[in-house]
Amino acid sequence: MNTHYLTTSRTNPQFYIFSQLFGNDRDWSHCNWEDIQNVAWKEFWQREGHELLEQKWHKRFPEYRDLIEVVSLEEQGLWQELWEKHASDSSAKFWYIFSCAFENYQQVVAKSFGHQEDENPEDVEQDLQNLSLQKRPTKSRQQRTSEKERNESYLTANDDPEDCDEEQQLRLLGLPTSFASKADTIIRKERRTQYEPSSSDSENSEDLLVMENDENEALHGVQSGFIKKSKRRQRQINKLKARMPEFMQEDNNKMVKYWVKRFSLFSRFDQGIRLDRESWFSVTPEKIAKQTARRLACDVILDAFCGCGGNAIQFANTCGRVIAVDIDAEKLAMAKHNAGIYGVAHKIEFINADFLQFAATTKLRPNVVFLSPPWGGPDYQKQASFDIETSLLPVGASNLMQLSRSLAADVAFFLPRNANMKQVVALSGAGQQCEVEHNYLDTRMVAITAYYGKGIIKGSLGEDE
Repeated sequence: MNTHYLTTSRTNPQFYIFSQLFGNDRDWSHCNWEDIQNVAWKEFWQREGHELLEQKWHKRFPEYRDLIEVVSLEEQGLWQELWEKHASDSSAKFWYIFSCAFENYQQVVAKSFGHQEDENPEDVEQDLQNLSLQKRPTKSRQQRTSEKERNESYLTANDDPEDCDEEQQLRLLGLPTSFASKADTIIRKERRTQYEPSSSDSENSEDLLVMENDENEALHGVQSGFIKKSKRRQRQINKLKARMPEFMQEDNNKMVKYWVKRFSLFSRFDQGIRLDRESWFSVTPEKIAKQTARRLACDVILDAFCGCGGNAIQFANTCGRVIAVDIDAEKLAMAKHNAGIYGVAHKIEFINADFLQFAATTKLRPNVVFLSPPWGGPDYQKQASFDIETSLLPVGASNLMQLSRSLAADVAFFLPRNANMKQVVALSGAGQQCEVEHNYLDTRMVAITAYYGKGIIKGSLGEDE
């Protein structure tokens, strides 16, 4: 049952938002975590709960729609009992995953303010037990996790079957990976690695090492079933690559994970959505874009770095008029094409211009300015704390904020998940506050959205009055 649930979650990850107000005098350590969690859960369940229950219900009982109209009153009562149990069980599962995401959120907030937590003693103990004189020292779980996160873009949430095996998926969702004892798990890990070559082999025996490595890997593969699994995975990758654009196929398998997520970027992707290479790892996932559009509903909104149109399309559904600016004419053409697929191109004015020059010369005064500047590519994750003053393109966050504030009092900023929170808060100005949304797909944070200005800040979520 857990495996079936996990598969559903990976293909359609749940979207959680944790929001707080921050000011320059704010002590983050005194957050009312319980209130924050309760508000976030209530908003999530109101937004997605009923739809999620319906989807799982009809998948489990596809005959329900046809039967419910012809069954007796007694049978309807039985169906109602079954529905109530389904709703109770499913909401409990979603609550569990939500709680795991919230725990991650607390750790992220602490880290973003420069607070480093000590490593879990149980993790240290298990890592020590896993050490073996016959193999290279293994990296700790936290090291492996941090390295994986640094190498993934913010779009690689939980739904990439090529990157995560079943155990990794379960761990990311906070679900148990094994029902055996910890000792049994350690023994199995040691057995899987007993055929790895020793690190003490002589450099002069390089050719022999290559032969031994090949034989040992083959033996290991046969005994663990890895070869069969690897071939099956490669066949799946090849099938995916055959459907990908040519420019994506040239990058070995690096772009496959983005192709797998195409419908999380645009739900209407198969209707002709166009993206260039850069857009694949810079476009805002549709669920996040919809949430931002709900928050920024107004008469006129300026999207300062439109790109291929992920945000502008959603703004057109909640705002009277959208001004979409981008310096790249090709991206702007793709944005206009994509907006046509969603039927909102007539509500968007596309302007090919450098926002820095446009903001300094335009007489336009929108209600809200939305900023989603380039982060410098996937390498942004290699920074332990992303410096929004030196790493954003084309200029730092303070300059962008100053230009935006000359056009509108309300500004929203879409930033990397590892953005330096002290810098994010400082953008609000002396004596002012900003509201920061941490956006999660299942248990993985993918980005943050910061709101500045009284017109778009909701209020003191999760704070003591």
